[in-house]
Amino acid sequence: MRAHEPLRSRILWLFCLIVLLTWTCAPLIIMVSTSLKPPAEQLLSPPSIFPVNPVLDNYRDALGRSEFLRYLLNSLLIATGTTIVALTIASFATFGFTRVQFAGRRLLLVFVILGQVVPLAAIALPIYQIASSLDLIDKLPFLVIAYLAITLPVAVWLMRGYMSSIPRELEEAAEVDGCSPLGAFIRIVIPLSGPGLAATAAYVFFLTWQEFLFVLIFTTRPENRTLSVGIMDFVGQYETSWGNLMAASVLMAIPVILIFLLIQKKLISGLTEGALK
Repeated sequence: MRAHEPLRSRILWLFCLIVLLTWTCAPLIIMVSTSLKPPAEQLLSPPSIFPVNPVLDNYRDALGRSEFLRYLLNSLLIATGTTIVALTIASFATFGFTRVQFAGRRLLLVFVILGQVVPLAAIALPIYQIASSLDLIDKLPFLVIAYLAITLPVAVWLMRGYMSSIPRELEEAAEVDGCSPLGAFIRIVIPLSGPGLAATAAYVFFLTWQEFLFVLIFTTRPENRTLSVGIMDFVGQYETSWGNLMAASVLMAIPVILIFLLIQKKLISGLTEGALK
């Protein structure tokens, strides 16, 4: 009986992995399949998993809308801007938490992570009141500032977990050669934190790219929307263009998939070595 236990265990794990993979990939498969179906196939009962006569009309219709390209540009600008600003602030905050000894450091770290616990709906109204009083509604740069409230807490913790594992002796050696503590941090620690920076950048970019609530609340003009809200144009009051909606969703997912494929090694290394520590 014992000789068969490893085989049974492997079969059980393989079955669990297949179930998990199916559960994870099923929405993506349905999304891509629907985006390639003509209107006549989209409402078949029972529905077909794969398109019988695949077409690219849905993609042409989605890309043919001038608003779609505007939404895409807004998403790229906001996600990229938030990532750059969040990485800069998180890096210097990490310098304070890992290299500077001061009273209340641990307590301050607790308050930083508590900012991530608060639901978005709870902070949306105060942020809206601030934006309204400063006449910042419908201003794309303000969205970058608003997103810092939800991305910085985890960004600081990810960066701190990784940078704290870098030996302090490397900076001390640079300081002996004439570098200031901040200069040693920028010239030595930051370059060695590539995986941690990649993991943090990916987290911030992915979260900002797909965020829906803040864009819906803080923008009123269609030209200021991002893809996460803009693709709702394909949902009408009486009818939903499922093919166009799924095609737009696929196009929205492509940049995230490409970025993940490009930095997956550094992303995994940064998450495992930094976040766990």
